[in-house]
Amino acid sequence: MNQVVQLLLRFVLSGVSVLIVAALLPGFRVKKFSDALVFAIVVAFFNALAWKVFAILSIPFTVLTAGVGYFIINGLVFLAAQKVVRDVEISGCFIGAIAALLVALVNSALMGLLP
Repeated sequence: MNQVVQLLLRFVLSGVSVLIVAALLPGFRVKKFSDALVFAIVVAFFNALAWKVFAILSIPFTVLTAGVGYFIINGLVFLAAQKVVRDVEISGCFIGAIAALLVALVNSALMGLLP
C-alpha cells in the first residue's frame, strides 16, 4: 500500500479510536469526527516531540517512576492536544492518561483488522 495512503488510513483509524474512547470514558468528550481526527493528528505530533525531542528527559522519568511516568507523559500530551483542538474536553491528567491508554488499545485492535 502506498505510504501516504497508509498514513492517512492510520490517522482516520486513530480518529475513530478517539471517538470510541470518548463515547465510553466519562471526562473525555469529543463533539464530532473531524475534531477527533484533528486531535489524533495533534497527539501524533506532540508524541513525536515528547518521545523524540525530549527523550533525554522523558525516558529517565519513565524508568525512575517504574513505567508510571509513561502514562503521565501521555496524559499530559492529551491535555496539551486538547488545548489546541476546539471541541475536545478532558477533565484532567488522570483521565488524559486513561484516555491515552484506551485510545492506544482500541487503535491497536483496529489496526489489526488491516491487511
